Amino acid sequence: MAYLKHIYWLDPGETARLRESLEAKGVKVKSAKGVVCTPLDEINKISVVAPEVWDETCARQGSWYRASEKNGLYLVISSFELEGHVNKKAATIRPVAFRPPRLPDIEEKREMTNDPEFEARVPAGWKKVSDFEKRVYLRWANRLGSDTEDFDFLYLSQTANHANFIKPRFYVVEDGKTIPYSIDRSAHLCSCCLELCQVLGEEYPRKLVAPCPGATIFARLKPDEYLLVEKP
Repeated sequence: MAYLKHIYWLDPGETARLRESLEAKGVKVKSAKGVVCTPLDEINKISVVAPEVWDETCARQGSWYRASEKNGLYLVISSFELEGHVNKKAATIRPVAFRPPRLPDIEEKREMTNDPEFEARVPAGWKKVSDFEKRVYLRWANRLGSDTEDFDFLYLSQTANHANFIKPRFYVVEDGKTIPYSIDRSAHLCSCCLELCQVLGEEYPRKLVAPCPGATIFARLKPDEYLLVEKP
């Protein structure tokens, strides 16, 4: 079957009732542990990401979730649509054949991250990167084929990428609608879950999102293969 995921955001009571209802029908609902992105793996039919998971392995990246209106809600990622939750559905995700028409250079990335409107949205926690995390991201970048040894370059690319889904500068237009896209290769990205699950860029009906290294490792998404995120 073709890869397809449905994204929902539920409150604690709704999540408990959903789990009870599905398990009564023999459907096992998994709980994400450690990282947010494992439910994106096609082998996971339905999983719940509790708010505290955003505080675990990817706590710095989770600062965007904690600063958003989604804070406190449970993320449900399912391979099938959930009956009775149409009004809670945030998106569908599917792979598409897309290659960006243009990517920003270093100076353009700096302009994107220095934009006052974007800077006002950046959580303080995002900026606090440990030395351990720097080493991990450089190792992951190299694993995906990048030869960079400069974490500042990675951080700039990762931050500019999020900026492009908040205030798009790099996008395509279809049917008069702006469709922002990821502005670098997977090796240089971070926390694609924010765009895939509508923490960032929800105001755009469609987005084109490339997986980050974590998603390629923990969810087995294909590096540099864009995913179409579409609002219902």
